[in-house]
Amino acid sequence: RGGGKGKSPPSPKAGTPTAPPASGTPCPQRCRRAGTLQSNFCSSDFVLTGTVKSVSRGPPQEPGWAVVSVLGLHKSGGLGDPPPAKGATLRLQLPCRLCPALKKGSSYVLMGRLGGDGAALLPPDAFVVPYRPQQQQVLGNLSKRPCRGTP
Repeated sequence: RGGGKGKSPPSPKAGTPTAPPASGTPCPQRCRRAGTLQSNFCSSDFVLTGTVKSVSRGPPQEPGWAVVSVLGLHKSGGLGDPPPAKGATLRLQLPCRLCPALKKGSSYVLMGRLGGDGAALLPPDAFVVPYRPQQQQVLGNLSKRPCRGTP
């Protein structure tokens, strides 16, 4: 099978996972954000604004966690019934330890997905931007519009 050119990492044990099993997505070399608030709103399972209370990165093969205090919920997408209220804390799983880059004490617009077990995930390609008050109106307008494929 070609034998490789020295660029692929050695794999002493077959079946050793290279990414956390929860994500199935390898971590990118560099964290990148694609699109806009508008283009990512409908494709995300949940959209919220929140302040990061703590971030735990964990060991390399384990997912990390971010604990976020909810400032506003714009799309709940199965985050609970009833959905979390303003001021509630949510634990978000970070399948990739480095992306998205979150800083304790900072506020963000967080657009994520729900895992198969119902856990809230922020995959490496999640749309995450620093929160600015001007975004509140845009998010409010987006949350009032139906997404395609939604009755």
